[in-house]
Amino acid sequence: MPSFNPFSSVTGRNSYSLFDIRLDDDFIVFRGNDHESSGQLLKGVVVLCLSTLLRIEDVRLRLTGTLRLTWTDPRSSTSAVSSQKVDKSTTILDHRWAPFVGVHGKSMTLPAGNYEYPFEFTLPGDTAESVEGIPEASITYRLKATVGRGKLAYDLHAYKHLRVIRTLEPGALELLHAMSVENIWPNKVDYSIVIPHKAVVFGGTINMEMRFTPLLKGLELGEITAKFIELRDCWIQGSTGLSLREHHTEREVSHWKFVVNHEDHWHDMIDDTGQEGWTLKKPLKLPKRLRQCIQDLNHHGIKVRHKIKLTVALKNPDGHISELRATLPVSIFISPNVPFDEQGNLMRQSPGSTLAGQDAATMAPPGYGDHVLDQLYEDVEPVGLQTPGVQSGVSSPFYAHSRAGSTENLAGMANSSPIAPAALSSRLADVSLDSPRRNSSYTSMHSGSGRMSPNAVRSEPPSCSLTRSNSREDPFRRNSADQVEADEVDFADLNRVPSYATAVRTPARLRTQTSNFAVPDYQTALHAPRTPPGTEMAPEQLTTIPEVTPSVPPEPGEQPERVLSPRT
Repeated sequence: MPSFNPFSSVTGRNSYSLFDIRLDDDFIVFRGNDHESSGQLLKGVVVLCLSTLLRIEDVRLRLTGTLRLTWTDPRSSTSAVSSQKVDKSTTILDHRWAPFVGVHGKSMTLPAGNYEYPFEFTLPGDTAESVEGIPEASITYRLKATVGRGKLAYDLHAYKHLRVIRTLEPGALELLHAMSVENIWPNKVDYSIVIPHKAVVFGGTINMEMRFTPLLKGLELGEITAKFIELRDCWIQGSTGLSLREHHTEREVSHWKFVVNHEDHWHDMIDDTGQEGWTLKKPLKLPKRLRQCIQDLNHHGIKVRHKIKLTVALKNPDGHISELRATLPVSIFISPNVPFDEQGNLMRQSPGSTLAGQDAATMAPPGYGDHVLDQLYEDVEPVGLQTPGVQSGVSSPFYAHSRAGSTENLAGMANSSPIAPAALSSRLADVSLDSPRRNSSYTSMHSGSGRMSPNAVRSEPPSCSLTRSNSREDPFRRNSADQVEADEVDFADLNRVPSYATAVRTPARLRTQTSNFAVPDYQTALHAPRTPPGTEMAPEQLTTIPEVTPSVPPEPGEQPERVLSPRT
């Protein structure tokens, strides 16, 4: 028996089965600082699934960014002074979309069904990155979708957390320069401490290299302690821009201890320096939770820095122990390829799974030390890397008649003897100007010159001096590639040159006409109306102009013939 709930229509909880905000990307990535990065697009969709009809006013969406600073001033921790507790919240971003459906203040009925309302918004390049994991300061972004139901009913709400990440540019100096400390303790030790890069990805590993050369006989190396320190400064600015309240915090994120012994770490020759001493290479793994460590940042009154403090115990010959201390600054940044869960923990992924689906422009640059043994480009076989031959122009009807569309056998022409002037003049004089024979010669093969039509099949090898085949390809294997269709164009009529007076009276072709415009023959162009209709020209006697056609030798066994242009 179904239960009766008089408040179900007021709450509306039984009317919908799904009300959610879905984003294309759960995080937005900015590259560079506030002045370098460009705006990024936020896209998503609001999903509403109704099992029954629902009376609403509107469906709206809002994006807010909140800065919160809260701490207790340790200088006045007495219970009598309560004003020393700082708790301030500021809205740094507020964007409201226009209602997807309905109007506020007017009721409407939304039928049962599934609804999706897409939205997008471009975040400015100076948007502050998310700050999570420290108690005294935070910057969070949240999307809130609301189904307004009027004054006498409860509104429906859906929330979505948005993380904004600001990472380094690929050419940032922090990624290119190594950090090192090299110094000499007089009459004690010569030391060098190096890390490959100042910038380290969040949750990654710092590969630290250490070298110690004793300058005192009998000096021994004791325990080495490394600490990863996080420094945080927060302040509240007044209306004049001056700092009113400040708060400083320093915490130890991680620490490591290394034991040095003579058998494993002593070297009589350290690389090519010619020195002796101890060498160590130790990986320092960083935490993978935002509650344990956050990225470097400096905006909206929040500044976070990191450094490595190193303490080395030196055992002197007289028995007392000296301490060598060194500090190396480190910059922590968040990579967009390493996602977080809702609790701020790095998600475990299989090797290569994040890199397979990421674009090259969105990938954080890898460390050089992790890719020293990668295969070089010069060792890669060039199979499939050669540029394909010219094939797009083969489908053009003028490909066989254009010098720009040909690929000459330069190697063959270089080894062949030049054509004699007498032979060249004879070939020019033997050109046939007859239109039908011209078309037939275009669709047939000329063995003497080595030229073939796009539809013809070679019967013998072409001449080495006049071949148009590629020097790297076998001419007999290019028969199938040269099988192209040519348009039925009367090239003899196109080669006929009219007189100047005829050309002046012929209408000019407009540049706006498309390439599908039909090419007119000689008689059509001759009898076309004059270009300026109001201008009459006196008739004049036209003279015959000798035509110049491309050199095409006759067929074997065929007598050359001359055809003069008809007098107009």
